[in-house]
Amino acid sequence: MAKATASTTDVNQAKSLAISFINSNKGKPLLLADEYVFKLNKNTTTTKYWICTLNGCSAKVHTDLNSQFIKIVGDHNHFPEKEQLEVREFREKVKQRAIHETTPIPRIYDEECAKACFQMQQ
Repeated sequence: MAKATASTTDVNQAKSLAISFINSNKGKPLLLADEYVFKLNKNTTTTKYWICTLNGCSAKVHTDLNSQFIKIVGDHNHFPEKEQLEVREFREKVKQRAIHETTPIPRIYDEECAKACFQMQQ
């Protein structure tokens, strides 16, 4: 998907950027954009400022208060960590199911593992 040195000034790229959200281990929101993970740095009255979760990376994303993408500032100095992102998403699915279902946690874990293995084979 995204390259580690992809230019973020291209208007077409900015318009096509799809973002989504997951929760961190501590329950804080994390923004996902092009397989990169950003954490919320600060809020103002009109904008949310997100920074890359990898220390030393200068890439940032700006969204409005409704979490609609505005722009990217800077470039990543690393490649996306797709495997780490998949682990975060897996953990989040298991946690959400454990919270909202009465199914035993070991069964939820086994079912989600089976789903993940099936998706990898496709």
